[in-house]
Amino acid sequence: MNWIEEAIQNLLIKGEGEIFSRIETIGSNLEIDGTEAQAYCYGLKLDGQGNPRTKDLIEFVASKLIDYSIPKKLQDEAKEQLNKTGSTSKIVELGMIAKHLFTDLEKTGEFGEILLYILVQEILELPQLISKMSLKTSGKLHYQGADGIHVKFDETDNSLSLYWGESKMEQTISSGLKNCFDSLKSFLLDTYGHDSTQTRDLHLITSNIADNLNNPKLEDILVRYFDLDDDLSNKLKYKGVCFVGFDSKNYPKSPLEKNTKELIEVFQLEMSNWLKSSGKQIKKHPNLEKFEIHLFLIPFPSVQEFRTHFLKTIAI
Repeated sequence: MNWIEEAIQNLLIKGEGEIFSRIETIGSNLEIDGTEAQAYCYGLKLDGQGNPRTKDLIEFVASKLIDYSIPKKLQDEAKEQLNKTGSTSKIVELGMIAKHLFTDLEKTGEFGEILLYILVQEILELPQLISKMSLKTSGKLHYQGADGIHVKFDETDNSLSLYWGESKMEQTISSGLKNCFDSLKSFLLDTYGHDSTQTRDLHLITSNIADNLNNPKLEDILVRYFDLDDDLSNKLKYKGVCFVGFDSKNYPKSPLEKNTKELIEVFQLEMSNWLKSSGKQIKKHPNLEKFEIHLFLIPFPSVQEFRTHFLKTIAI
């Protein structure tokens, strides 16, 4: 394995499959006709009483706040102090910092952003390049830019792929898909220059890369891919990772109404329509269908209830 690839993979924070006790596969690695995109569809599992594991999933997502929002350098320092002193004080402090970075706006999409982060790391095994949350100046504000930036190195041609992330959680899948690809298109289709959509995010990457990588050797080589004066910038490739959550009436309204297997079978009957809608929205933007895009689709009992409980869970 190339040293760059190994160093990038060392940035990956991957669990032991805990998320799959909360979600069930509806369909995976599904082709979206007429595009280079693939879809991954999941539904919430039902517990032994037939209740969706709603709050449990939210609490699991909330447990990843430090991993998602705190730069690697600070995480490494906290781990080092724990190993030296046995004290978890630095880790607790990072948890408090992480909570303060999240907005309390009612319509926040940050639950979707962190869930996208988890899915990309757990399923696609693509590490996060930069923690955008650490760039916020206030928990009352939203960060303007991509919802996530993940990275992969290909030693066959020494190319670096940036996976621009977009997440949307809306009442209907159609509006979620539309708004998702409306946002993603510029990150993939704009020609990189000083006035392009990607410019601000790429400047933030280079300005904050030391804290987010905590690896000077890797930092030096990656910065070259973002330097327009360096020939390596011609090997920087843009790809996409997306998450769309939407409301579904298929979840049981009362205990012991159905089990997970029955629920997933109902969703599988709807899945072809989800894929057709996805392809339609992608092809609304000329040439977007040519790009590698990984799309995660998850129906929820209520998107708004998820937002509300997420904010309660991470309340200071």
